[in-house]
Amino acid sequence: MIHVLIVDDSVFSQKVTANLLKKVMQGEVIEISFASDGEEGLEKFRNLKPDFIFIDLLMPKLSGAELVRIVQKEGGSGVVVVTADVQKSVREEIEAQNVLAFVNKPLNDEKMRLLCDRMIKDDKNGSGMLSL
Repeated sequence: MIHVLIVDDSVFSQKVTANLLKKVMQGEVIEISFASDGEEGLEKFRNLKPDFIFIDLLMPKLSGAELVRIVQKEGGSGVVVVTADVQKSVREEIEAQNVLAFVNKPLNDEKMRLLCDRMIKDDKNGSGMLSL
């Protein structure tokens, strides 16, 4: 079973991400949990120990960038950053954190398919960042 935590302050974005994951990962047993801000995301990351964590960058209480730093430091989960923030400096900062993928919103079937191919191979940190 693959456990995914989606951390995004937009309920709409949470639902889109979850629905795309379920659609693309048909045949895989997948459990999806949600958090609506960075602090809740950190708490659920520590308690649930998901295989993968999808993190939006622009969130209240604890920024997505800070959450990425903490998750990468504590380890154990493949990090996927999903954001509408496409500034070069932001991308470079996240790339330096050795995340699995940096995905520009909006997510779609093709982006999710490429991302899930990487996830299924269980390549959490091995081949460089996937940029979509």
